[in-house]
Amino acid sequence: MYITNWEEFQKAVEDLYIASPELTRYVHTFHRSDGDLVLKVTDDRTNIKYKTNQMTDLKKFINLNNVLMLKMMNKEMADEDTVIPDAVPVAVKSAIPEVKTVSSPKQTPKSKKGKKRR
Repeated sequence: MYITNWEEFQKAVEDLYIASPELTRYVHTFHRSDGDLVLKVTDDRTNIKYKTNQMTDLKKFINLNNVLMLKMMNKEMADEDTVIPDAVPVAVKSAIPEVKTVSSPKQTPKSKKGKKRR
């Protein structure tokens, strides 16, 4: 059974996970030929599926992954849990020593070794 509304799908997935966290499995499959992303969540009694081929649903998919991971770690989602690609936290930046680059002098091409011709 495919759910067509994303909000219903996400609510059903979260409820299913809360009801049986040790039995719940989450699988995502990408069909390259069709460009379809299929998400399936099951606890062996209930199957919940969502199918999309829209690029806009990719952010929703990433957000669902974050929400489920936080639930698996028994944490609540906070503002600092928002994933920003290529971002380094401020605490980490202050711990990283600043590295100064030194340019190397130009190297001259090496001469060919071997017998000299006269």
